[in-house]
Amino acid sequence: MSSEFLVLVVVASLAVLGVVLNQVQARLALLEVALNEGLPPGHGVTEATPSGRSVGASPDEVASTLGLGVHVFLSRSCHACQRLVTELDERPFDLDGLQFRFVDRPRPLVTEIAAANGAALAVQQDELARSVDADPLPYTIAVGAHGLVARGVTPTRADVLALCRHAGRPSRSSP
Repeated sequence: MSSEFLVLVVVASLAVLGVVLNQVQARLALLEVALNEGLPPGHGVTEATPSGRSVGASPDEVASTLGLGVHVFLSRSCHACQRLVTELDERPFDLDGLQFRFVDRPRPLVTEIAAANGAALAVQQDELARSVDADPLPYTIAVGAHGLVARGVTPTRADVLALCRHAGRPSRSSP
């Protein structure tokens, strides 16, 4: 066996070992996040009907559970949630009854945004999010004064404001 062939085998073995160790490290990191903060968004368990559609809370149940307001469900481990928080920080808005509901722990920036805009900040809302089917995140549920309920995934500020208008809760700022 030549020395060049031996070097090639050793280098290839080290490359394969590096890929395997990288995958092991990624799995351990996901496990650590799951143990510290729960499963990432989108990994929720939903019951299914025989037709395959998920069983969800009715608009009346959602309205009575959450009450009037705009409820934005977020997570620190959700990249779309973090982009939404940054976008909300960059452009001012004014929504009555705005509540940030974190299914884990909020970023420090969100505390400042909530204080600056008079919004409520609720943490550890994972059970509530499951009961009103707020998945995947970022998810907004707007409950209007006349019982209108608008809900959906809202990855941008414009999506949040549009959802609020659908529930009859217009903002007092330009989109």
